[in-house]
Amino acid sequence: MGSVTFKMHKDSLPLIWSVSAWLNSDVRSVHPTKQLLLDTAISLIDEFGPQGFTVDNLLDASKISKGSLYHHFEDFNDVIEQAQVARFARYVDEDIRQLTGLLTSASSRDELGQRFAEVIMASASSGRAEARADRATIVGLSRHSKKFADSLALEQQRLTDSLADVAREMQQRGWINESLDVYALATFVQAYSLGLVLNDVTEKPLSAEQWASFVATVLGNSL
Repeated sequence: MGSVTFKMHKDSLPLIWSVSAWLNSDVRSVHPTKQLLLDTAISLIDEFGPQGFTVDNLLDASKISKGSLYHHFEDFNDVIEQAQVARFARYVDEDIRQLTGLLTSASSRDELGQRFAEVIMASASSGRAEARADRATIVGLSRHSKKFADSLALEQQRLTDSLADVAREMQQRGWINESLDVYALATFVQAYSLGLVLNDVTEKPLSAEQWASFVATVLGNSL
């Protein structure tokens, strides 16, 4: 594979603090060289996939020496894993922004239901198929590395905690059933969205409207 030309993705910068902490053993700042290598790896993965480029492509694109790379990372695979954690964190942040926006924009239970229906439709759209597949791929790859899996677990817990906090606030406002386990609800909300990766690859997929209608009915009967 020859020289790689790529465009840096704005939404990959900056890394969120929780990822940066993992990368640098809970030190808040990441060394600029390490950050540049990570940013470059993130953009290359976005463009070509985690196996679509080589260490030489990474070094050419970042203008960083091989010696510096191995000073900051165990090996090339370590670069890829850490970049994948950062990319997963990006999806986590997107979900937190979207779903917590429900609470801040709704002023009643009825309005909450309307906003939630809009989110269900958006999350079920074909335009999100690539993001669903990418996220599922990252989770699958983590099975082969404990460090990778532990790091993803931190990010996933951050998302679940955030959504559980939203659900708890909704309970306090009297908008959802106060007997519901907020962590079970937060997990369900994530599961029905990510689980559409199966619908994306089936021969006769459900439409976004079919899926949204079903989920809204299930949630309406339980909340």
